[in-house]
Amino acid sequence: MSRGVRSRRVRQAVSALVVACVLVATGCSEANRPAAPTSTASPSAAAPPTAEGLAPRPLATDPARLADDLATDERTLRDPATPDAVLSAAAHRQQAAYRLLGRHPEWDAIARPRIPPDLLAVYDHNIDARRQLAAMARPRATLPAWRIVAPRPADELMGYYREAEAAFGVSWNVLAAINFVETAFGRVAGVSTAGAQGPMQFMPSTFAAYGAGGDILAPRDAIMAAGRYLSANGFARDRDHALYRYNNSLQYVRAINDYAAVLAADPAGLRGYHRWGVYVNTTAGDVLLPDDYAATAPIPVEDYLARVTKASSAVRLSPTSAAILDSALTVARDTSGANPAERSERLSRQFLGTPYGADTLVGSATVPEQLVAELERVDCFTLADYVEALKRSTSRDQFVNALIRVRYKDNAVGFATRKHFFTDWAAAAPAIATDITATLSPDAVEVTKHLNRKDAGGVYLPGLPVVSRTVAYLPSAAVDDDVVKQLRTGDYVGAYAEDGGLDVTHVGIYVAGPNGPVLRNASSLKANEKVVDSPLSDYLRTVPGIVVLRPVQ
Repeated sequence: MSRGVRSRRVRQAVSALVVACVLVATGCSEANRPAAPTSTASPSAAAPPTAEGLAPRPLATDPARLADDLATDERTLRDPATPDAVLSAAAHRQQAAYRLLGRHPEWDAIARPRIPPDLLAVYDHNIDARRQLAAMARPRATLPAWRIVAPRPADELMGYYREAEAAFGVSWNVLAAINFVETAFGRVAGVSTAGAQGPMQFMPSTFAAYGAGGDILAPRDAIMAAGRYLSANGFARDRDHALYRYNNSLQYVRAINDYAAVLAADPAGLRGYHRWGVYVNTTAGDVLLPDDYAATAPIPVEDYLARVTKASSAVRLSPTSAAILDSALTVARDTSGANPAERSERLSRQFLGTPYGADTLVGSATVPEQLVAELERVDCFTLADYVEALKRSTSRDQFVNALIRVRYKDNAVGFATRKHFFTDWAAAAPAIATDITATLSPDAVEVTKHLNRKDAGGVYLPGLPVVSRTVAYLPSAAVDDDVVKQLRTGDYVGAYAEDGGLDVTHVGIYVAGPNGPVLRNASSLKANEKVVDSPLSDYLRTVPGIVVLRPVQ
């Protein structure tokens, strides 16, 4: 199922209970900014913009604009005339852009051709490094017991790298890459989960052997120790082997080599890296630790976000929707200790009778995305959005933060990052739900879909890439009593789409009702035009099959 602007029925045979949540993009161009070009030609190598033109520019979420802006920022960071404040703004966008692009290989075909040839190697190394490092770590549920401190000036660090290179034959750029990856040039002050310490993250026993009596926390002593260690492990003969001894991961070795290659090609690249912040990959998505972050013990990420993020001002919320939200949050607080099935049923029950409403979300390839919470009327997917966000909330701010995580990838409100397809909830990290379809019956069928590409030609949502994904569905005829017994209240049931460009055409919430199982769903039928409970057996007779996602909480 895709969602974006206007609903239409895709399959005439899907009647009675199936509300078509398939969407076709519409909308007008932005008033103050031209639409992103559709060609794959690289932008021209224009001079970097002035401070007035660059500093206020926010990070794009559209892959084409993201690539164009990234190219501008790369040039800005390499221009010796760029003011310091502009350098910092460009570096922060550069880092966020590489993290965002690194998480979306499906955007490669859009973004990479837009990078100018002279920046392509830099781009490729940064993207590869990001993906290698991301593959090394699982999202964490807590933020670490760290302090974020100002790193030593880049020129000072460069002196230490050069000194170690002269003494031990270890390339300065490799030492810089290690310092960068390990602690963001010393920004991270804290002990790793393994017990490593200092700006080069040495185990105390290893530093005792290679630190020459220095201070494990002192940048110069730590960098010199890294030079000794790598030299002793045969850096001159086999650089990769020495790096592997430093951190036993081939992905780590590849990432270090990527960043080192960027610095070797142009030492000015250090100007950007040195300004990068500290992100933590969490179960709630990327969290950027502020410069004054300090924790003496791990902090649950949800608690941290609830405490520091004031997000309610960023959402479009009418007074009526706000009143509905406050009422639902009372239920969320009252059921905070209940089991997941009871919470889902109680929270979704608040929407029974809510009028059906399409086109409530705002955004397209040419219209800026807005964060919308319109609880006065819902369609099949926004109903699911709001229930899932409420399950993670006890306050308005928590609800808004949770809605962003449920509806968008990477905590980034944007048309390109919106989870347009039902199975995005399971495919995008961190997952909102787990696809359990194939586990329900041996009769489940797997189909390769090219999401967003219409079988009849063209795309459903212009400006978005086509994503290949294997989708499992269970034919309706195979949904017998044994299957139904495995379903739980709160599971999301989608109507399988026969068109290869969609995963499902409608979504509802499974509820084990007192009179038998029902699908709680937003129905656009004239007889309903509201959220209703439809008998599951009736629903199954109108659809070719189902896709079932089980929420993770």
